[in-house]
Amino acid sequence: MRVLILIDAKNFENGAINLCEERKEFRFLDWHKLNLFILEYLRKNIQYKDFPLIHLRTYFYTGEYTDLLIRKIERYSKENPLKAEQLKELILKCKKEQEKQKKFFNFAKNYYFFEIRPKPLQFSYSDLRVMQKGVDVQLAVDLVDFTHKNVFDIAVLLSGDIDLLESVKTAKSMGKHIILFGDASVTAEEMKKECDLFIDTHRLLEEDLNKFTHVSKSITC
Repeated sequence: MRVLILIDAKNFENGAINLCEERKEFRFLDWHKLNLFILEYLRKNIQYKDFPLIHLRTYFYTGEYTDLLIRKIERYSKENPLKAEQLKELILKCKKEQEKQKKFFNFAKNYYFFEIRPKPLQFSYSDLRVMQKGVDVQLAVDLVDFTHKNVFDIAVLLSGDIDLLESVKTAKSMGKHIILFGDASVTAEEMKKECDLFIDTHRLLEEDLNKFTHVSKSITC
């Protein structure tokens, strides 16, 4: 059976942060190893034990720190001197995160069957913060598109966003299996009920977590 993995990076990372806080440890997500763990986990499930599972591709959806975003914040800071000090920290943070993200994007080019689908991050003038917009919509559109094109048999979603509910229903109505993988505390109840299987990362054993995360010895939550 053909398996697609669709990752809402921010949603899944929020679940990982919750896991760190719960277990009093810091873990780095290894996106390269995640697909191997997912397929291994599914093969242990009774409904898939007699079926060969083939990983087609992993799609990674995330907000992107762009030069345009930083210029927009810098321009707004100059136009609003009373907010300049507050925005200075945000600008420095954006530049730092942009550098980290660029390194990851370049490194991820070496991953097999792994495609990044970024959406530019947006700046909110009202509350002076950077926010993600359109990522869940892109994931939902892709899920429906892949379904109609009969690209996959099983889609594993690393996102519990309620905005994906209708696309999940569409995929299921066309005979596709939808597996939801993530943290129960940041996953919509309707999504848990609608998907064929929900895998709660908080219930995974230590040996399972070690297959797609790395523990930092120097950082604790």
